[in-house]
Amino acid sequence: MNEVMVINRETNGIIIAKPLVGQIVTTRRTIEEFIWDIQVPVTNNTVYLISKGLAGEWDYLRLLSVCTRLYYLSKLVYRDKAGFKKLSAAQYRKQIFEPHAETQDEIKAILYKMCKDNGDEKLDDDNNDLVGKCLMIIEKLWCISIACVCEQIYIPELAYAFEYVVKRRGELPAPVFGGASSLFPDNYENYNYTEGIAEYFEDVMGSIF
Repeated sequence: MNEVMVINRETNGIIIAKPLVGQIVTTRRTIEEFIWDIQVPVTNNTVYLISKGLAGEWDYLRLLSVCTRLYYLSKLVYRDKAGFKKLSAAQYRKQIFEPHAETQDEIKAILYKMCKDNGDEKLDDDNNDLVGKCLMIIEKLWCISIACVCEQIYIPELAYAFEYVVKRRGELPAPVFGGASSLFPDNYENYNYTEGIAEYFEDVMGSIF
């Protein structure tokens, strides 16, 4: 592993002397512009899938689209005087999710639009609290993993985080990560990130790509 200086993973980020193989060195402005491009499809589809559930191949494809966007975001790093870094997890959450799904009213508006666009019947309003509960945890899992500059998160692992939380209806404590290079929560029982939808995505991606 590259030499790492840990500042604060959630708020101030991590800095490394050299980027990892596969990371793309760009500018902070470019990273923020990329976030601007993906924030609506990532947020809207995540909210919709939490409420609807993974009920078939179209839902899997929708989740794959979300996780692919987040995966490419996770590969982008920029350089400052101290070294190579990413935005912090808190900054990713603020820029990706907060502009469109910060409140229950915004979540309700997303669900109304997505149901209309996809020809679905209106989803149960009572589901909004469930969506908000799950989304809060999914955001944190995803954004902490994306912000990790010294390890790389992958598409199947991002999908597994979604599935794990939704299957448990958001009835989980806040995730706790063990250190600067940890991509997965230490306090979630049976968090087997190579199983379930992760295994399915690995098989599908292996046969397609």
